[in-house]
Amino acid sequence: MFDHVHHDWLDQRKYPWVSLTEAAIYLISPDDDARLAAVNSHDWEHPFNRLREWIVGGKITVYEAWHDGPCKPIPKEEFFGVLIKYPSYPEAKQRQIGLAFMPGGKAFIQCNLARRPKEVVFDRYFEKGKSEPRWRDLKVRSEELVAALKASNIEAAAELEAMVFPTDPPDQIEEEDHQQTAKPGRKPEFNWELIETECHRLMDHHGYFDVSDPEWDCQARLEEALKRFCQDNWQREPAGSTLRQRLPEWISAWRWRKTGDV
Repeated sequence: MFDHVHHDWLDQRKYPWVSLTEAAIYLISPDDDARLAAVNSHDWEHPFNRLREWIVGGKITVYEAWHDGPCKPIPKEEFFGVLIKYPSYPEAKQRQIGLAFMPGGKAFIQCNLARRPKEVVFDRYFEKGKSEPRWRDLKVRSEELVAALKASNIEAAAELEAMVFPTDPPDQIEEEDHQQTAKPGRKPEFNWELIETECHRLMDHHGYFDVSDPEWDCQARLEEALKRFCQDNWQREPAGSTLRQRLPEWISAWRWRKTGDV
């Protein structure tokens, strides 16, 4: 299954293109055995959210790699807030998922894992109300995938360093430690339900993003507002990558509540 990857190294010369599903598999883990375990346990949400984040952020471009012509880039707007049907599901969810993602129902990206003998099953993108896919065989460039992963690792390392090595002056840290009778524990997790509620409130107030409105022209304005909200409530804010991972689902839920569409 992972013949194009060996110990977190993607052979970009041999495999300049990978499918959307294969890109998600590559993000699950650098270890082949860990990838297989995640695939078998249907652990898809995190890698696909990360891919969506990179696509919407312009770090990765998705192409239609159909057999009758050259690869054509797909506008990133096509992927924003669109539901993704994961490659596989536990048996108990099969009927529920199948009904939710009927072709011609809601717009969604259908990512496929199965590769049956003498049959190629492509990743496809369906539009609302149409039974035939608009885009077939969704591909991304290997070099863009690797570059985005490296950039993400650098960002994550910087966030970790800031947590391990605080920027407060040493004398201030020593004074605070002296005043405390016990070592401080890990800071409590953010109240994500409350943050999601604030996200919906902001979207209700401003509406969907409008490029003509400099205060609400893109998702970045929503991220900034939610970070300010966190600072007001907890005197700290979540990492941007952590927040962006949750936003597509929240915005999709908001659009569904407002319009019945995603």
